Amino acid sequence: MTPDSEKREFTRVPITFDVRLTVDGRPIEGAQVKDLSMKGMLVLTDERFAVGTPCQAVISLVQGEVEIRTSGTVAATNPRGFGMEFATIDGLESYIHLRNLVIFNSPDVEKVEEELQAHAGIRRKT
Repeated sequence: MTPDSEKREFTRVPITFDVRLTVDGRPIEGAQVKDLSMKGMLVLTDERFAVGTPCQAVISLVQGEVEIRTSGTVAATNPRGFGMEFATIDGLESYIHLRNLVIFNSPDVEKVEEELQAHAGIRRKT
Protein backbone atom coordinates (compact mmCIF):
# COMPACT_ATOMS: atom_id res chain seq x y z
CA MET A 1 0.00 0.00 0.00
CA THR A 2 1.28 3.44 -0.95
CA PRO A 3 1.40 6.07 1.80
CA ASP A 4 -0.91 9.09 1.30
CA SER A 5 2.06 11.43 0.87
CA GLU A 6 3.21 9.45 -2.19
CA LYS A 7 -0.25 9.61 -3.82
CA ARG A 8 -0.67 13.35 -3.40
CA GLU A 9 -0.08 15.65 -6.35
CA PHE A 10 1.07 18.52 -4.14
CA THR A 11 3.04 18.84 -0.93
CA ARG A 12 1.01 19.63 2.19
CA VAL A 13 2.42 22.11 4.66
CA PRO A 14 1.39 22.45 8.29
CA ILE A 15 -0.01 25.93 8.74
CA THR A 16 -2.75 27.41 10.89
CA PHE A 17 -5.11 30.19 9.82
CA ASP A 18 -8.67 31.12 10.56
CA VAL A 19 -10.87 30.60 7.52
CA ARG A 20 -14.19 32.11 6.49
CA LEU A 21 -16.02 29.06 5.27
CA THR A 22 -19.34 28.51 3.55
CA VAL A 23 -20.50 24.93 3.13
CA ASP A 24 -23.56 24.14 1.05
CA GLY A 25 -24.44 27.84 1.16
CA ARG A 26 -24.25 28.09 4.97
CA PRO A 27 -21.56 30.09 6.82
CA ILE A 28 -19.54 27.97 9.27
CA GLU A 29 -18.22 29.69 12.41
CA GLY A 30 -14.89 28.97 14.08
CA ALA A 31 -13.24 26.95 11.29
CA GLN A 32 -9.46 26.79 11.04
CA VAL A 33 -7.01 25.63 8.38
CA LYS A 34 -4.62 23.02 9.79
CA ASP A 35 -2.64 22.16 6.67
CA LEU A 36 -2.61 23.43 3.13
CA SER A 37 -1.53 22.40 -0.35
CA MET A 38 -2.06 23.74 -3.85
CA LYS A 39 -4.98 21.34 -4.25
CA GLY A 40 -6.74 21.52 -0.89
CA MET A 41 -6.66 21.90 2.86
CA LEU A 42 -7.59 20.25 6.12
CA VAL A 43 -10.28 22.25 7.90
CA LEU A 44 -10.79 21.85 11.64
CA THR A 45 -14.42 22.28 12.64
CA ASP A 46 -17.00 20.66 14.88
CA GLU A 47 -19.44 20.61 11.94
CA ARG A 48 -19.82 17.46 9.82
CA PHE A 49 -20.56 17.32 6.10
CA ALA A 50 -20.99 14.65 3.46
CA VAL A 51 -18.23 14.03 0.93
CA GLY A 52 -19.03 15.98 -2.22
CA THR A 53 -20.70 18.90 -0.44
CA PRO A 54 -19.79 22.20 -2.18
CA CYS A 55 -17.83 24.76 -0.17
CA GLN A 56 -16.11 28.12 -0.51
CA ALA A 57 -13.26 29.38 1.63
CA VAL A 58 -11.51 32.69 2.22
CA ILE A 59 -8.19 32.55 4.08
CA SER A 60 -7.20 36.03 5.28
CA LEU A 61 -3.44 36.46 5.46
CA VAL A 62 -3.74 40.18 6.20
CA GLN A 63 -7.30 40.99 7.28
CA GLY A 64 -9.22 42.49 4.38
CA GLU A 65 -6.11 43.07 2.29
CA VAL A 66 -4.44 39.77 1.40
CA GLU A 67 -6.77 36.83 0.92
CA ILE A 68 -6.84 33.44 -0.74
CA ARG A 69 -10.28 32.67 -2.18
CA THR A 70 -11.15 29.13 -3.21
CA SER A 71 -14.11 26.93 -3.99
CA GLY A 72 -14.37 23.17 -4.09
CA THR A 73 -15.91 20.21 -2.32
CA VAL A 74 -15.61 18.19 0.85
CA ALA A 75 -13.23 15.41 -0.22
CA ALA A 76 -12.84 13.47 3.05
CA THR A 77 -14.00 13.63 6.64
CA ASN A 78 -12.39 12.79 9.95
CA PRO A 79 -13.29 13.31 13.62
CA ARG A 80 -11.59 16.73 13.68
CA GLY A 81 -13.10 18.17 10.50
CA PHE A 82 -12.77 17.61 6.77
CA GLY A 83 -10.51 17.82 3.77
CA MET A 84 -11.50 20.37 1.15
CA GLU A 85 -10.38 19.74 -2.41
CA PHE A 86 -10.07 22.92 -4.45
CA ALA A 87 -11.89 23.07 -7.77
CA THR A 88 -10.91 26.69 -8.32
CA ILE A 89 -8.58 29.27 -6.87
CA ASP A 90 -10.28 32.58 -7.50
CA GLY A 91 -7.95 34.99 -9.24
CA LEU A 92 -4.25 35.25 -9.91
CA GLU A 93 -3.55 37.01 -6.61
CA SER A 94 -5.13 34.14 -4.65
CA TYR A 95 -3.06 31.63 -6.62
CA ILE A 96 0.18 33.56 -6.03
CA HIS A 97 -0.50 33.93 -2.29
CA LEU A 98 -1.30 30.21 -2.00
CA ARG A 99 1.80 29.23 -3.96
CA ASN A 100 4.00 31.46 -1.81
CA LEU A 101 2.54 30.09 1.43
CA VAL A 102 3.23 26.53 0.33
CA ILE A 103 6.76 27.30 -0.92
CA PHE A 104 7.79 29.33 2.13
CA ASN A 105 6.46 26.73 4.58
CA SER A 106 7.72 23.61 2.82
CA PRO A 107 10.78 21.74 4.05
CA ASP A 108 11.54 20.79 0.41
CA VAL A 109 11.20 23.84 -1.84
CA GLU A 110 12.68 22.04 -4.86
CA LYS A 111 9.99 19.35 -4.65
CA VAL A 112 7.24 21.99 -4.52
CA GLU A 113 8.72 23.81 -7.51
CA GLU A 114 8.80 20.51 -9.47
CA GLU A 115 5.14 19.91 -8.59
CA LEU A 116 4.23 23.39 -9.79
CA GLN A 117 6.10 22.85 -13.07
CA ALA A 118 4.13 19.62 -13.67
CA HIS A 119 0.82 21.49 -13.37
CA ALA A 120 -1.05 24.29 -15.10
CA GLY A 121 -2.42 26.01 -12.02
CA ILE A 122 -3.92 23.20 -9.95
CA ARG A 123 -4.47 20.86 -12.92
CA ARG A 124 -1.87 18.36 -14.10
CA LYS A 125 -0.42 19.21 -17.52
CA THR A 126 -1.44 16.75 -20.21
